[in-house]
Amino acid sequence: MNTFVAADGAELAYEERGPRGDIPLLFLHGWNANAKIWTRIVDRLAKRHRTISLDLRGFGASSAAPGPYNVETFSDDLSALILAADLDPLVVIGHSMGAAVAQRFAIDRPDAVEGLVLVAPVPAGGMEFPPKVDAFFRSLPGNPAATHAWLERLTYREAPPDVRALLREAAAAVAPEVALESYESWSKANFADEAATIATPTLVLAAAGDRPEFARERVAELIPGSRYEIVAEAAHYAPVEVPEQIAGLIERFIANL
Repeated sequence: MNTFVAADGAELAYEERGPRGDIPLLFLHGWNANAKIWTRIVDRLAKRHRTISLDLRGFGASSAAPGPYNVETFSDDLSALILAADLDPLVVIGHSMGAAVAQRFAIDRPDAVEGLVLVAPVPAGGMEFPPKVDAFFRSLPGNPAATHAWLERLTYREAPPDVRALLREAAAAVAPEVALESYESWSKANFADEAATIATPTLVLAAAGDRPEFARERVAELIPGSRYEIVAEAAHYAPVEVPEQIAGLIERFIANL
């Protein structure tokens, strides 16, 4: 893993692979996850493209970094990363919470973002969970049994043991305070009006088993000119379920930028 120093002095970790010379691809993971969820996709794309997989502040190999742990700070950290690793311009690819960070960054730094790929995205307007659902999410940090049961519901079919282990280990490594503060940020995100001004070419990938109409209505229809595609036989964790399909869609998208 490589490291860079954020604006506040925090040290954050990322993995870089692939040849230089083409536009870089920056991968952002979701809530209670880490950069390893992109491994199988990066394995395919790094043969031809420079790829950077970031552990967001408080997650994975960046777990020692202090807060705040929110969408705005995660976006600010990306500015430090692209300066340190010479990534301007780049394509930002985000999953779930990472997609909310990608949208925030495209608003904050439109000059640096050549394209956006939003996979099973959290919308810029947040999630507006009912009280019982909100309480459920808040009960997950520090509760391995509940977290494991929750993760089982995020794949289209039962995940193989190595994928289950990857997701469980990533979630277990997140400190409860990081999980709760970041959950508060993405679930109550409130920058939809700004997201409606995004002019960056955008691809929204909605998983067939993950309320695809939600991603279409709350994300794709909000960002002018965005492309919307449904990923078959996948649920919320599409990046680990159908990596070949996701990689192919990313490849096709960046070829037309």
